[in-house]
Amino acid sequence: MSMKTLCQTPAKLILTGEHAVLFGAPALSMAIDLSTQCLMTFTPHTSPQDPTCLEIELVDFNQKLMYPSSVWQKRGIQIEARFALYEKNTLSIQSVLQHPVDLILLTLQQFHNVYRLKPGHWKIKIHSHQLTGKGLGSSASVIISVLQSLFLQHGLAFSEVELLSMAQKVESHQHGSSSGLDPTTVLKGGLLRYQQGSPLQQLHSQNFHGWIIDTGAPDSTTGQAVNHVHRTFSHQHPIWKEFKHVAHLIEQAWQTSNATNLKQAIKQNQHLLEALGVVPKTVQKFIHTLNQSPESAAKICGAGSMTGEKAGIVLCISQTAPEALCQEYGYDYYPLKFSEKGSQCEMDL
Repeated sequence: MSMKTLCQTPAKLILTGEHAVLFGAPALSMAIDLSTQCLMTFTPHTSPQDPTCLEIELVDFNQKLMYPSSVWQKRGIQIEARFALYEKNTLSIQSVLQHPVDLILLTLQQFHNVYRLKPGHWKIKIHSHQLTGKGLGSSASVIISVLQSLFLQHGLAFSEVELLSMAQKVESHQHGSSSGLDPTTVLKGGLLRYQQGSPLQQLHSQNFHGWIIDTGAPDSTTGQAVNHVHRTFSHQHPIWKEFKHVAHLIEQAWQTSNATNLKQAIKQNQHLLEALGVVPKTVQKFIHTLNQSPESAAKICGAGSMTGEKAGIVLCISQTAPEALCQEYGYDYYPLKFSEKGSQCEMDL
């Protein structure tokens, strides 16, 4: 008899703290209503001799792939070997996970290393929103969806700490250094204040009007951008104190519903991100135009890019949509929809 689980996990948007969170600054991260779905079906073997098999469908990439257990476990070992080379500075981070399916295979491998995957036929279907790969935590949403599905399928009780530890380990293979911010946000939902070494805080959501603007997928990966910042700025660099100060201003303005102060602090945050060298010139020009008006404030909301002219998602706080400017640059935009709910899973026996 087959067991089905369906997990739906929101996306995340960082209000402040991209890059800086890895250097001790606080980050404010919100779950937004763009979901990733994982439909998982498990069918037990009729014979103990049958090999465990994975069938993975990646709807967004129009891919259907089959793996007997020997093949997917070998792929998992190869991924770990490449990550070890990356840690020795002999391989780039983008070479660790070489295909979209590698993220799924690695997540399964991490779970299997601890709990052992039940023998049988596993069918996994992943479908994400239209803005994947643009700084909204798509990898974290996929990892959390798959892990929650696996725990549910195996009837295992687990703690958030355990799940997030596993997710952070997987995500580090994608980005090089995971703070744990993305998986935590999409698992829990709402607006979170996250700082390494401090307790996680859930903040109240506010009714600020915002827009998410798609400048296009960055030419460099999150891992490349993170590595660039680590190579260029030391932990002692004074810019991280400035990021901490700006994060404090944004948090204070958010908590007190002060739109004027929030916009001013967001503009300061954008200025610091430009100083890190992760905002392409075209996107800088677009944001500078928005930020000249007291009615709006904009900043990039992912790792950005050191090459090309695209930087993923830009957040714009404004009562009205920046329609004319987006049309001029050819950017799509969407209303910002906050998600109080984190990842939701259900089982259909």
